[in-house]
Amino acid sequence: MPGVAETPAIVVMAKRPIPGRVKTRLTMEFTPYRAAQAHAAMLECVLDRLATHLPGRHYLALDSQTAAPDQAHDPTLEYELPATFQVVDQGTGNLGDRITHVWNALNQGPAVFFGVDSPDIPTQTLATLWDNLAPADAAIGPVDDGGYWCLAAKRLPPPLLAGIDWGTPAVYHQTHQAAKDAGLTLLDFAPWHDVDDPADLLALQYRIKQTNDPALTRLRRRLSRITQDTTR
Repeated sequence: MPGVAETPAIVVMAKRPIPGRVKTRLTMEFTPYRAAQAHAAMLECVLDRLATHLPGRHYLALDSQTAAPDQAHDPTLEYELPATFQVVDQGTGNLGDRITHVWNALNQGPAVFFGVDSPDIPTQTLATLWDNLAPADAAIGPVDDGGYWCLAAKRLPPPLLAGIDWGTPAVYHQTHQAAKDAGLTLLDFAPWHDVDDPADLLALQYRIKQTNDPALTRLRRRLSRITQDTTR
């Protein structure tokens, strides 16, 4: 892990849980409201687990979209922000632009960026993240759909974030090619799963069915209520 003088930034890039604007692929089976509830539940879980298992300077980088007044205080769309987290703005542009904006605001030092879609990354993977990054300039964690569950680097590497077709199955391979073209050493963390559609959500519920992790236990309970609720 980097020294105290370079305490790493732990950043969660997230959208606010607004129905119709998050987890839209879940609406193949669930209402936009319930999809937003699932997003809020996963966001809270990610924040809680990173606060517990990955020391550093913690930041929640939110999109600039403001919630509608009637949604701002809906308790089923709320998430608890751990005391270690500070909220910052993502800025604008594509995902690469927004990561770069946040990284520049955090002084370009060692950082790891997470999304919301992989809330159950194994604890051991989180605990060994910086050790596994040590031999490389940067590392990413692959997921099944061609993206990645995190991006970590010792310094801001702009070439790694340029020319990527974000949100497509090409992200993983394009990122490796960008690293190669820039002369950067890019390693893979252990692959994991993400949640895009109803089948992914069901798979997540199955994986955490027997968990003892407190944050994942709370997520399991919230998702159970969400997926069984038929009132909205």
